[in-house]
Amino acid sequence: MNERLATPAAAAGVDLRTIVFAAIGIIAVLALPFVRVRPNRVADGVLQLIVQLDPPAAVGLALIWLAAAGCAVAPLSAQVRGRVTAAASLLVPFLMILYAGAVCRRLGGSDPIARISLSTGFWITMLASYAAFISASARPAAGGPQDATRPGVLRRRSAILRRLPAVAVPVVLAAMLLSGLLDPVSVMREFSVQKNVFFAETGTHAALSGAAVLIGGVIGVAIGVLALRRAVFRRVAFFIVNIVQTIPSLALFGLLILPLAALSTRFPLLHSWGISGIGRAPALIALSFYAMLPIARNTYTGLEQIPASLRDAGKGMGMTHGQLLARVEVPLALPLILAGVRTAAVQSVGNTVVTALIGAGGLGVFIFQGLGQFASDMILLGTLPVIAMAVLTDMLMGGLVRAVTPKPLREPA
Repeated sequence: MNERLATPAAAAGVDLRTIVFAAIGIIAVLALPFVRVRPNRVADGVLQLIVQLDPPAAVGLALIWLAAAGCAVAPLSAQVRGRVTAAASLLVPFLMILYAGAVCRRLGGSDPIARISLSTGFWITMLASYAAFISASARPAAGGPQDATRPGVLRRRSAILRRLPAVAVPVVLAAMLLSGLLDPVSVMREFSVQKNVFFAETGTHAALSGAAVLIGGVIGVAIGVLALRRAVFRRVAFFIVNIVQTIPSLALFGLLILPLAALSTRFPLLHSWGISGIGRAPALIALSFYAMLPIARNTYTGLEQIPASLRDAGKGMGMTHGQLLARVEVPLALPLILAGVRTAAVQSVGNTVVTALIGAGGLGVFIFQGLGQFASDMILLGTLPVIAMAVLTDMLMGGLVRAVTPKPLREPA
């Protein structure tokens, strides 16, 4: 008997998660609107389903989901089910993106004013596909504990094969964007109109968030180190940082406007440096404050967890406090410190959106302009890059944290 098939006794049971995701995907494909056709940017427009636009395409997408749901109830091993679910969850969004480009090109034509927006059915299908892929990727292999006995080369090859689809998705999407296939989609038309402004604001967004994490990181690490040495300083510093963290961003910007405006008026040199009540100065100060807490807290926690015997050994070797900190304490606490930097970096990418309200720029410019003009495509033009930037930052920082963590202490990838 084929080893991939399982007897009823050995079957993995019914995979309810895949059935739920497949049901959501089928409903999104057959019953929810796929695109919104509008004569211009701000008009209401008309919703259309895939079934209305191309019934065979809708049936084909539904059949892919049905295949995944069928495997979820069939007497198959968990490994086979995971592969089928992963394949379906990758194939469906790939076909949806291809079809979206074709539909928008057909409906929009060469009219530069018309807008064809992707609607609820598209986005829910994407979310269901993503959830199904994550579920299938997290599922243990059929071999279970026996996988630990496999040779290292085979385990590494299996890990690469599992991660390959996740890497292929952004590569294929980037290729579609560069090829011009998605140019008729309304958000891409907004991008083509404001391409130069988009790249400038993206650079501003990355610079603001990165500088805030850098400043907050330097101050946060210093706070964590001093908090370990002085109990009074620890209570006062963490009280202040915690209070600042609870202040809403807009309120904090408002608190900074008056003192910075007074300083720039009192000292013209500060005004010549660009420091004023609005703009990037208050934005950078506020973002740096928000970045301090997770870094300071993780620095203090990482240093506190170091056994006292290691410090005593360093002192016994004649190390000064500075040498002990640089050669023993910081290297041991580095994974936890970088985990705090990771949290602060992801938060900073999101918080930088609000700085557009005080003239600091960034991708929030498109979001708030879109809200003011009731233009959903402009909102997406700012929102989607922020999400991508946050995910990329989290992935890069997660890899860095994993790289500096000793192998015995690493969590499974």
